Amino acid sequence: MDTTTPAESSSASPAEFLQHLLTQRPVDLRQAAPQGCGAGLDEFLALVTHLVDTTTHNATGVAYGIARISFEARTATKDAQTHAKVQTERISAMGDSLERFIRGIVGVQGQTEALRAESQSINLLSSRGAREANEAREVFEQLAQTTGRNHTEIQTLGKSFAQVTAVTQVIKDIAQKTSLLALNANIEAARVGEAGRGFAVVADEIRKLAMNTQQSVESIATFAAEVSRGLQVVTQSTTEFAARMDSGKALATAMSGNFQDIARSIDAMHTGMNKVSAQLGQEVEMVRAINGQFAALSSTVRDGANQTIATSERIAEEVQQSLNASQSLFEAATQFVTASKTSQVMRDLDAVCKEIEAALAQALASGALTEQALFDDQYEPVAGTNPQKFRTRFTDFVKSRIQPIEDAWLARSAQYRFVLLVDHNGYAAAHNSVFDRPLTGDYAADLVGNRSMRLFNDPVGLAAARNTNPYLLQVYARDTGEIMQELSRPVRVSERHWGAVRLAFI
Repeated sequence: MDTTTPAESSSASPAEFLQHLLTQRPVDLRQAAPQGCGAGLDEFLALVTHLVDTTTHNATGVAYGIARISFEARTATKDAQTHAKVQTERISAMGDSLERFIRGIVGVQGQTEALRAESQSINLLSSRGAREANEAREVFEQLAQTTGRNHTEIQTLGKSFAQVTAVTQVIKDIAQKTSLLALNANIEAARVGEAGRGFAVVADEIRKLAMNTQQSVESIATFAAEVSRGLQVVTQSTTEFAARMDSGKALATAMSGNFQDIARSIDAMHTGMNKVSAQLGQEVEMVRAINGQFAALSSTVRDGANQTIATSERIAEEVQQSLNASQSLFEAATQFVTASKTSQVMRDLDAVCKEIEAALAQALASGALTEQALFDDQYEPVAGTNPQKFRTRFTDFVKSRIQPIEDAWLARSAQYRFVLLVDHNGYAAAHNSVFDRPLTGDYAADLVGNRSMRLFNDPVGLAAARNTNPYLLQVYARDTGEIMQELSRPVRVSERHWGAVRLAFI
């Protein structure tokens, strides 16, 4: 930076001195006017210096404020988007739940209708069962009465057969006596001789008739005994059947009562289901109305969220434009060198860029790096790192040779936050040692504590990495939420744009 006056003459005119100042870039306002130029030129230089410093200071303050607003606007927009998404999803889920609830109620209503129809059928069957059970009771009663009469008649028939058996015994006795009498008559006829022969023939026939009668009577007695036994069995069966008829009659009576109870219960259930079905219909209509309200609410929330997001995005855009304007003011002020902090940052940035460019050029000249290795943009991911880290063929060189330069310049001022070399894609092979601590596996800790070997390809990072103007000023909120003011300057190696040095300060 040229700070000499023209020919360092004490007799230069004010015009010559001003022409000398205007040929410098940036213009060094720290120079005093040559003797003989008058106090007016010194006052003018002081006024310009004050204007530049005031502009720089105010632009910095505005940029800080706008950057904070921009960060909060983006954060608010993101939160609004997240909130709107969550609310919309919740309302949508509620609507889906209501739809399922409605379908469930409609299904229950349909089942209730089907059950009501079935209950009506059961009611009809129960009524018919009661009638049939009552008819069965009457049949059982008639059968019981008939069985009672049959039992009486069978008992009478048994008594009659008992008399037949007695008569048969009498006839048997008569037949035995007749046979004996015929035998005696035959004996007497034989004793009389020829005169009793005819009588003997008659006696013999009577004996035969008596014997036949006796045999018939015995057969009749045997049959009568069998009939009597049969009548006893029939009498016992009739008695048992009569008892069963009485039991069947009682059962049919009970069944009739049960069927009537079932019919009354089904009828009551049928009435209750009619009420339930009607109530379910009302519930369906009410829930559908609520669902409609939820749909309207979801639409309102969605529209309101979209409007809020659109407004936030518009505000963020306007804030960004204001930030760009304030940064332009700041950059305009960098065309002048004063004793201000900003000018000191510019001088340090110039110096660190020259030192790093010299180190890279020396590495190429010595063969420590090849040009292909230095311009390597094949970023190999490092496994198991979060945030993600990458390696290139120049990573180790930057770590060993450039990081000490970054650290040395960072230590020059307590107002410096970082001094960082990045390539044209925003890759930082080695951050300052204070941001290159061992990995912990904790994302939040590693996000701040270890920022080496990362791609800072966000809009701010890429703007700095790819800028080819002498200086680029950016005021922004870092991913850590810290508001940062940063000057960056391009780095050139072998007449090629390689990347930039980023110097952040407060």
